[in-house]
Amino acid sequence: MDRHFTATLDDYRLARRRVILAGVVSFLVLTLGALGYWYLGYRHQPGLWSFFECVYMTAITVTTVGFGEVIDVATIPGGREWTMILLLFGISANLYVISSITSFFVEGDFAQIRVYSRLQRRMKKLQNHYIVCGCGSTGSHVISELLTIGEAVVAIDTDEHALEHVEHARVIPIVGDATEDEILEAAGIGRAKGVVATLDDDKTNMFVVVTARQNNHSARIVAKAIHASAIQKLKRAGADAVVSPNMIGGMRIASELVRPHVVRFLDDMLRERNVGLRIEEAEITREGNLRGRTLRSADVRAATGSLVLAVRLTDGTVEHAPKGDMVFEAGQTLIAIGSIEQIKKLRELSGDRR
Repeated sequence: MDRHFTATLDDYRLARRRVILAGVVSFLVLTLGALGYWYLGYRHQPGLWSFFECVYMTAITVTTVGFGEVIDVATIPGGREWTMILLLFGISANLYVISSITSFFVEGDFAQIRVYSRLQRRMKKLQNHYIVCGCGSTGSHVISELLTIGEAVVAIDTDEHALEHVEHARVIPIVGDATEDEILEAAGIGRAKGVVATLDDDKTNMFVVVTARQNNHSARIVAKAIHASAIQKLKRAGADAVVSPNMIGGMRIASELVRPHVVRFLDDMLRERNVGLRIEEAEITREGNLRGRTLRSADVRAATGSLVLAVRLTDGTVEHAPKGDMVFEAGQTLIAIGSIEQIKKLRELSGDRR
């Protein structure tokens, strides 16, 4: 993976801390050295040396340039002693500053700051994106599907190698712990449309769900459950939906036994990129052109090419295979099958702006 698309907060902070500390050390040595000379001169004779002369004397002393004494410290009690002290501390400070500057460029600190700055600029442009926490076998498939339907994704994982498998122009990878507020904030949790917790541990997924819900009350959160006993706990923690791969795997095996042709159809629809069919949803809004019309008069099939399979009513019930005289209302959700382009047209018709 291009290293310029990954960065950790710790690396960035360490690099920034080194740069700031080096600057502070240089400033303190220069300031304290100048104040020392100025005080010695003022004690001997007020106004003897200007503060600029003291700063200049300090600068040529700590840098060991050796242009000569621009102020006559030999005639002032304590002048040469202060110069000796300043030399000792100045040389030590110089060594620290030089080592910090060297590591800043050689050890990659400069690159870390550039990486993080670039990451932050990309993140600030993101709106209504999805955050996928955990890029293992499950998370990588989630990211692949989101990319297929044209969504922007921020992928978070502690393992940089796991992020290499999801490299894409619309994926922003972040190396870090998704249970930490700072990492989720860096991923733009406040502007995210949805969060997915697909880590390999139920407790960790629960921490992610709780942290994500605290930072974004409106985002849809979907979590993976390793054990069936964790499903209700994850929902109580704030997950809108919980998926158990083991349970789904068992249902899939049973379906292969009793309804293989249905399974093949769904596989072709969901997995084959050439088929391009998707079962998607479109919410009917007040701004859309479907509110108040019947399924027959709207003629959704002819207008969009998609086929309405069901309608989720405002009370939460689902009307399967809706009849032609069914009247659409704002707040209902259409469940339809069609290509990505057809679903896009359906959402434009219904007023769904996702």
